[in-house]
Amino acid sequence: MVVSIPSNLRLILVLASLTTIAVVISSSIKTKMNIRYAVLWFVFSLFILILCIFPDFMLRICVAIGMESLTNFLFLVMIAILFIITYYSFVKMSRMSEEIKTLTYQNAVVSKQLEEARNSK
Repeated sequence: MVVSIPSNLRLILVLASLTTIAVVISSSIKTKMNIRYAVLWFVFSLFILILCIFPDFMLRICVAIGMESLTNFLFLVMIAILFIITYYSFVKMSRMSEEIKTLTYQNAVVSKQLEEARNSK
């Protein structure tokens, strides 16, 4: 038996989604947030907002995959979204770490060349 989403959880999720959207837009305007991340958070917040406003869509998916509770499905979706964001962040962090290493090596080489040039004069 599939249970509909409780109204208090629905209200909390709608408010959290709207707050997240407002914060993302505000941060984007003040250029504190990279536009890629802003779009990512905006899309995910909008997705959660749509799922909360139209629970029938969520209900159909929930029945199709055989879950018994709509609330459990919603938490599964939230965990999946957070997992995707975390994975994306770790991939980005790994790339940046490699770039920092490369820039450090290049800086050391340039510093050594500059010192050698000064000593040869």
